[in-house]
Amino acid sequence: MGRQSLTRRRFGTGLAALTVVGLAGCTGEDNGEETGDEQEFDLDNPGDLTIHLENEDGEPVSSGVVVTIESVEEDFSANFQTAIQDGELSGASLIYEGEYRITVESTEDEFDPVEETVTLEEDEDETVTIVLEGATGDE
Repeated sequence: MGRQSLTRRRFGTGLAALTVVGLAGCTGEDNGEETGDEQEFDLDNPGDLTIHLENEDGEPVSSGVVVTIESVEEDFSANFQTAIQDGELSGASLIYEGEYRITVESTEDEFDPVEETVTLEEDEDETVTIVLEGATGDE
């Protein structure tokens, strides 16, 4: 078996899982007795999602946009604005497998909102390129 490297996403997912497990132990009865109920946590391990943003000329777009990633099946949503570098958003720390809706909106009304859907499977990385017609490319 090969050893997997620790990425920021895997570290963040592990830290979140440990926090949830730690807090679960704090929800027992106030008298200090164990309730006997054991909870098991089955965490998903989706692959990494990378989003490339470009205008119709193929130039990367890194500013003037807000990217929202929302799970269709779970109660999860995240917004990204400053994490976009050279037209790329990666390392979004998604913890669920399944279908996600990606919405890109202009903060300066340069283009209409664009929506894409992607499905994340276990340990399978996905890359999505979104073309923003009317957006100003990086200079």
